[in-house]
Amino acid sequence: MKPLNLKMSAFGPYKDEVEIDFQKLGSNNIFLITGDTGAGKTTIFDAVSYALFNEVSGSNRPITSLRSKFATTEDTYIELIFEHKGKEYKIKR
Repeated sequence: MKPLNLKMSAFGPYKDEVEIDFQKLGSNNIFLITGDTGAGKTTIFDAVSYALFNEVSGSNRPITSLRSKFATTEDTYIELIFEHKGKEYKIKR
């Protein structure tokens, strides 16, 4: 599975819609997600895990806690576009 694009709205620490275009990383098969403590790295993994499996990546956070406490009225959603075995898939939850 190769992630291509991830959109998160009112999810975790992200109040508004945030989009990560993994295709900008080029054709490399491995990359790092780095940043300071509290920058939202785990939220990215939670979003991918939630999109694929309807569960977060860690066991200490319930799904109900994923809506941003900074969000106002916008919907909370995850949209993941990924490639697997040459086919492209899109999941929105």
